[in-house]
Amino acid sequence: MPVIGLIIGGVLHKTHIKWRMTPIDWLTLSLLIASDILILVRYHYQAISLLIMILAFVAICVAIGLAWRRGEILYHTFFKLWWRLLFIPSVIAYLVLIVLQWC
Repeated sequence: MPVIGLIIGGVLHKTHIKWRMTPIDWLTLSLLIASDILILVRYHYQAISLLIMILAFVAICVAIGLAWRRGEILYHTFFKLWWRLLFIPSVIAYLVLIVLQWC
């Protein structure tokens, strides 16, 4: 699933249409979907609520950080920073789920 996200992101990034999303941004989306599928297969639990809480927690931290550092929260800057910082927990969660799948 993450490989598909990278391929789609790479193809869309190289087209003539200027996408503002890089392949890493597409990878983040596919990692979140793959994590939900892995949790559903392994634990028979729909983890979408847990993923939404993680999204919200990272968003709150980014908003507080931007307000503290810059004194204002610009939508474009907030969304871009939030989505790129979301990549880190999504990779960690995906790798942990893959390791647990093999155990």
